[in-house]
Amino acid sequence: MSIRLAGRISAALLLWVCCAAHGLQAVTIETVFIGGSAPGNAVGGGNLIEIFQTASRIWASAYGDEFTLQLHFGWAPVGDAAVHILMEQGDQPNREIMGMILFDNSGATAYYMDPTPDDNEEYGRLSEEYQDLGGGLLNVARVYQEPLGYAQARTDLLSVALHEIGHALGICNGNRSFIAAGREGFISVSGLPFAGTVIPLASNYRGITSHIDPTQVSYGSVMAGLCAGERRLPSALDILVNAQISGFLLLESACFPPVDSGRSPRPGRPDFVSPSSLARGDRIPRVWIR
Repeated sequence: MSIRLAGRISAALLLWVCCAAHGLQAVTIETVFIGGSAPGNAVGGGNLIEIFQTASRIWASAYGDEFTLQLHFGWAPVGDAAVHILMEQGDQPNREIMGMILFDNSGATAYYMDPTPDDNEEYGRLSEEYQDLGGGLLNVARVYQEPLGYAQARTDLLSVALHEIGHALGICNGNRSFIAAGREGFISVSGLPFAGTVIPLASNYRGITSHIDPTQVSYGSVMAGLCAGERRLPSALDILVNAQISGFLLLESACFPPVDSGRSPRPGRPDFVSPSSLARGDRIPRVWIR
């Protein structure tokens, strides 16, 4: 099932991604800038250091573990918009301990560099998607659209940073925990809220990838990919997949806001997708969009 909730909202609603739990410590992401210069075609006036630190705070605030991830980051002519490199993993449960994220400065990607990355005023509308993937109706996307000014038709650097940090937190092809959990082409959630949720992974000619399958999940997951002219924030699905892979403690249920009880689903809807249906290649049904 999919539900779209769209409307103009204030940036304060970002707080339900960055929810805090009483008496719990958030994950720490140490950021180390290694240099490089922004591409000449970037616009907006922001800087990579502030944007990356904002993205790190958003992700770190979702988890309650006393754990530190060190991420080195900077500019380099990598070709793709950005690339994540796992440098060290270990501990129990196994997690990435140190990584590197390089952002492309070849000019191939036309970046919007937000000078105020803590708010979303450059985008006029937030759309939220909900879908039942087997463990109950779950927020699967938080997407800002209708860009204004410099943000129009540009790749949002904050969204790219959020995507790459998401890889560092678990959903990474080099991460042993991800390899073990996703070997069948999906991540099954257990021992967490929305237990029974089955998260499909995208694949290509090389095999299973470290991305959520955008053909099976409603549009907008930050770990499914990015498009120009929009901003994607971590959805409950994105937060949940890394919690399952890396054994993170979730910071209370406020990270998973309930669906408006006034929006009743149509009778006779398909309720969930099973691992066996994913194995057969069945498409997850989406019954309605509002």
